[in-house]
Amino acid sequence: MLKDCRCGRCNRLLARVGEFTELQIKCSRCRTLNHVRAESPEQSPIKRRSSQPN
Repeated sequence: MLKDCRCGRCNRLLARVGEFTELQIKCSRCRTLNHVRAESPEQSPIKRRSSQPN
């Protein structure tokens, strides 16, 4: 599912993003550098499988 990423200053739509852990993007309208982080990064399915005991 994609989420809208908007400028924190002028609310312009900067991007629509899927899964990410960290994103920096500069607004072309007001030149504000927006820095967004995921609240809780999820493990990849491969990592989850390898960490489970056999």
